[in-house]
Amino acid sequence: MTRSNELEIKIRTYLSSLSPKALGSLVRNLENSKRKESTDPHLDLILTAASALVEGPLPDALDVPDVDVRRGQVHKLFFAPLNAFLIDETLPNRQEGRIQRAMLERVWTWLSRDVMPNEVKTVLDQAGNAAVSGERVDALVQALRTRAVEALGEALEASEVSEKKRRIIGAELGGERGIAELKDIQKVFAAERWLSPFLQNIPERINEHRLKQDLDVLRLVDKCSNRFPDHVPIIAAALVDRSDTPSALCTFAGRLAGDPDPRTIAGSKFAPFVDIVMSEAERLQIRALDHRHNSDDPSSFSEALSDYHALVRGVERDMDLSLSGRWHQRLADTKRNISGEVTRELKGASGAIRRALQVPKFDKDGVLMTDKSAVDDAVRTLRVVTMARTASETFAVNEVGKQTRQAVEQTLEIVTRSLITDLGKAEGAQIEAHASAADVAITLSEIYFGAEYAAQLRRSRDAAFAKASNQDAPGEPAPERKLVSSVLARY
Repeated sequence: MTRSNELEIKIRTYLSSLSPKALGSLVRNLENSKRKESTDPHLDLILTAASALVEGPLPDALDVPDVDVRRGQVHKLFFAPLNAFLIDETLPNRQEGRIQRAMLERVWTWLSRDVMPNEVKTVLDQAGNAAVSGERVDALVQALRTRAVEALGEALEASEVSEKKRRIIGAELGGERGIAELKDIQKVFAAERWLSPFLQNIPERINEHRLKQDLDVLRLVDKCSNRFPDHVPIIAAALVDRSDTPSALCTFAGRLAGDPDPRTIAGSKFAPFVDIVMSEAERLQIRALDHRHNSDDPSSFSEALSDYHALVRGVERDMDLSLSGRWHQRLADTKRNISGEVTRELKGASGAIRRALQVPKFDKDGVLMTDKSAVDDAVRTLRVVTMARTASETFAVNEVGKQTRQAVEQTLEIVTRSLITDLGKAEGAQIEAHASAADVAITLSEIYFGAEYAAQLRRSRDAAFAKASNQDAPGEPAPERKLVSSVLARY
């Protein structure tokens, strides 16, 4: 096997373990990188493999050169009905119907070793047999999932009557929270017969108008809720995953309950629709904080904050949460946590910008050392400052936001003009260094002040660069120098 083939198989094996949602996100990001002319040598290879998995079902065995790929897909296919309910974040309040993605690996390991070892081994052996078709493997996985409904139900019943068995299961799955997640998994699997057709009849994307005014989704949900009242949290979780405006589920809950009063909704079987919105606020808050500290994309924090703000604004517009202490407290907790992070980001804005606008130095080999980390920090901060202009109440940053904007405007205007002036006076290698700093300043100014202002700065920068380059270029000696030289040459 060649090195390139080995790499391709490793990539396909890894990608096959991802959920369709994660694969779709990966494909979009890779396509964006390709449009930006990324130089990554493996981009096309990964994009091709990911696109194939997104677009097609489990491949036929004869089309797969390495059966390890198929074995890896057994895990993915087994948990496929859960895709609409998976989240990556650990919520502060565990929400029925939302299953943490990391739990699937623990459940699969436990099933394979302790609950259904023979059944799992049989399916994996068949998937590893190149003579068995992909359709046959798919049917075997479906049968395995059907058998798992009974096996998981028996294990959960045993945990209710035996403290010892409950401790054993909890030790494998992460305590009481893990057992609760297992209950959700079993519940979704057991409902697959009616839940799958129900989800097929629900639009892939549900807009705000559909939740607030139309009747099609309302009637479907009302009918299912009447037939399966214990599954209302599952239905709510499926809808929040498809909603363009998750906050509109609060209004939707009022329509189902027949009264928009939060107290009426809280006492009805449709309360999970508001619960799920509160869990979404918690999830978006966690995601925003994670992006601030861990993301390589300097724009991701502000984008996550924007999503959180849109949800909170929608909830507060559509529902008077002061009438419901529980929901009001959950939302208030998220606002308090995220407000602290936004405040810290704003207070450090001027310093972050000044660090990014330092004229870079050259290393011992004459290579310009641009501080990309400092630039990314400044970009992230500026995008947050810009976004917070219209969301100061959500993040409780009215006063600090105003002070930050004043400081940022002064810093950008003064330092950028100074850098462009210094560029016009630079000589030699310093022309490149000052031009680099000026370019960073213009990029930051465009984020804050807009494209028109940045265009003016670029014209000034180009003029300064041309001036410095002309001064630095060797030319004919001045006439007076030529005269002095000719006189001296006679003596």
